[in-house]
Amino acid sequence: MALRSKNKLHFINGSLPRPDDEDHDSLTWDRCNTMIMSWISNVVDAEISQSVLWMDTTSEIWQNLKERFYQGDVF
Repeated sequence: MALRSKNKLHFINGSLPRPDDEDHDSLTWDRCNTMIMSWISNVVDAEISQSVLWMDTTSEIWQNLKERFYQGDVF
């Protein structure tokens, strides 16, 4: 809910790719991406956090966590 309310879901699902370095929005994108990576890092177990720390984007982390822990739709 926090990601949706702060309009940050595009970082998670990868629909907002990083702009080119020459683009003036690239610094803003990096700041938002890093902030969300920090949020994720702070809510998962320390061992899990260490395993995704090296990833560059929020969407990479999210996809990795989904592959590890998604159990499918029970119904």
